[in-house]
Amino acid sequence: VEKQLDQAAAERPNPGRTEGLHRLNRAEYANVIRDLLDLDGINYTTLLPGDDASYGFDNIAGVLGMSPTHLDQYLSTARTVSRAAVGDVTLPPSGETIILRPDLSQDSRLEDMPFGTRGGQKLRRFFPVNGDYIIRFQAFTGVGNSEEEPNFIELTVDGERVFYEKMKQKPIKHTMTGADIQANTDWEVRVPVKAGLRDITVTFVQTTSGQLEDLLQPFLRPPGVSSFRLTRMGGNSGPYVGQMSFTGPFGSTTAGDTSSRRRIFSCKPASAAVEEPCARTILSTIARRAYRRPVTTADVDALMVFYKKGRQEGTFETGVQVGLERLLASPDFLFRIEEDRTAPAGQAARVSNLEMASRLSFFLWSSIPDDQLLDVATKGLLSDPKMLEQQTLRMLKDPKSSALISNFAGQWLRLRNMPGIDRNPQMFPDFDDNLRQAMRKETELLFDAVIREDRNVVDLLTSDFTFVNERLARHYGIKGVYGSHFRRVPVADPNRRGLLGQASILTVTSQSNRTSPVTRGKWVLENLLGVPPPAPPANVPALEATEAKGTLRQRMEQHRKNPVCASCHQIMDPLGFAMENFDPLGQWRTQDEGHPVDTAGTMPDGSKFSGVDGLRAALLAKSDVFVETFVEKLLVYSLGRGVEYYDAPTVRQIARNAAPQHNRFSKLILGVVKSTPFQMRASSGAPVAVGTSAQAQSQAAPAARAN
Repeated sequence: VEKQLDQAAAERPNPGRTEGLHRLNRAEYANVIRDLLDLDGINYTTLLPGDDASYGFDNIAGVLGMSPTHLDQYLSTARTVSRAAVGDVTLPPSGETIILRPDLSQDSRLEDMPFGTRGGQKLRRFFPVNGDYIIRFQAFTGVGNSEEEPNFIELTVDGERVFYEKMKQKPIKHTMTGADIQANTDWEVRVPVKAGLRDITVTFVQTTSGQLEDLLQPFLRPPGVSSFRLTRMGGNSGPYVGQMSFTGPFGSTTAGDTSSRRRIFSCKPASAAVEEPCARTILSTIARRAYRRPVTTADVDALMVFYKKGRQEGTFETGVQVGLERLLASPDFLFRIEEDRTAPAGQAARVSNLEMASRLSFFLWSSIPDDQLLDVATKGLLSDPKMLEQQTLRMLKDPKSSALISNFAGQWLRLRNMPGIDRNPQMFPDFDDNLRQAMRKETELLFDAVIREDRNVVDLLTSDFTFVNERLARHYGIKGVYGSHFRRVPVADPNRRGLLGQASILTVTSQSNRTSPVTRGKWVLENLLGVPPPAPPANVPALEATEAKGTLRQRMEQHRKNPVCASCHQIMDPLGFAMENFDPLGQWRTQDEGHPVDTAGTMPDGSKFSGVDGLRAALLAKSDVFVETFVEKLLVYSLGRGVEYYDAPTVRQIARNAAPQHNRFSKLILGVVKSTPFQMRASSGAPVAVGTSAQAQSQAAPAARAN
């Protein structure tokens, strides 16, 4: 049947359609501004709303609409970004506050912090103009410190110390450089900072390499932290920082020399007579990359209207800033627009070279095409398969392809959920933010290794190596790992190999006080086998709300006695129980509440296995299904729409073509890029993939995988 379907698809391809207007999501917007204006270090979570997700990703065109709220915030952000990039000296002071997680342990050196320090925080922020900025931070002495063991706090800008003070145990109030330091917690320093991207670090000098002499602390989690109520910030044994804030600029008179200004002002008019030609050059150059196509005279004329208005109200640079603000609010910038091509009704047409360049760059970089890709597309060379492959491989090697880790893998593997994960501190006293961050980074580094080393994607299930720092190594019981930096280590325990043995996956699929075989089984079905279960029926009580007694497996078996529940749970639960040797934090155990852990399970096809190693072996026996699922996820992410029944032949073909090349990551990426759905678009009147419901997503999965 598959052979006949694939043959029919080859004779009459149906690439499907996405929405005609595809708005940039928040992550893409940040990356685009970084690449367009060389402007980084801006916190867009405070400027733009979050994005809805569908089919597991937040770049799906069908849910990226433009509400009145979105419109207001994009307009406001365009003004903020343009003024920061140009270096507007009339900027009024504004502020931003960053609150550190209360369960972040700061009793030792943190990753990316200077050697010889203990705790604190390092932030990279963009300062738009030269001027004074007020940096406030809350710093506490911690528990049990004394005058005999003083702590010294320092503030540095790009590694240069601008403030250094001994912390007092008792509350004091004194003035230093005009700043009041009250109750030894609220510190305020006014610092002259040059415009540009700067690293701001608040930390404590490590005066001794010995352990803190403190109250008894048998656990790694900072004391005083409760999931029910935080009576105070932090709770670290030693000194710690609770929050940081920036306010400014004050007294700014010069814009300074920033990479953004150098990128924008490609020419500088020597007289008023040449200001408009220079402004036209500047805006047309930026618009070409912002609009992802050659610009027309009408495009530039529209921007020049705003330049002239700004010039009348201020300087030449004011005019450029207002013109840039108009550009950043343009639909040609905010939306990825693809035009319908002339084709017989119901048939497909190839997307243009420029549209292909945008598809490719947003797929691999979550950003706009660079000049090289735009030049190739403008010349019509992306239609050449060799050139398309060359550009794809070049872009994969670029550091910007790390967007595949943060955006694709982060959503496919649910790593983005890690910051919101918490655990009952009485049951899991060692869980803190340091461990939370380490768990996520381990999985990100594994995915990065698959990309950079062009490995077989099946290695995500079987890898006999991983990445740990001291905190995560202690969690796993790995000896001989010291320090906050991550390093590659071999995995001796077969149960720990690949994603199924990594704490991040095991933690995001658990509940706050226990494991969840249902969630873990559902994760395996959706993300590894590509067969999401149907949506649960209404009015089914949660397990805790039932009267089921006994072990978790026994309670789940009683839960499945309900025929309505059994249809889904008899598929999900056995897969989840295979991972029951891992507790809610991914630590190995042999008993659960005094009972031996039972890890026997059954695959959807009826084959039996036991334990996580048995589950992994069962998945490897169907590695082609995992590869097809991986391709399907890539296709959804790259197209910005759900996979439909007519895409199944494409998914199978990509996987088959990559198999002789050992399923290398680059071969799968090239398979997606060269596929019919990626290179073509159905003509007007063809089906449009806009479904967002769980039922639509369930129907989209190839039915054959149920076996």
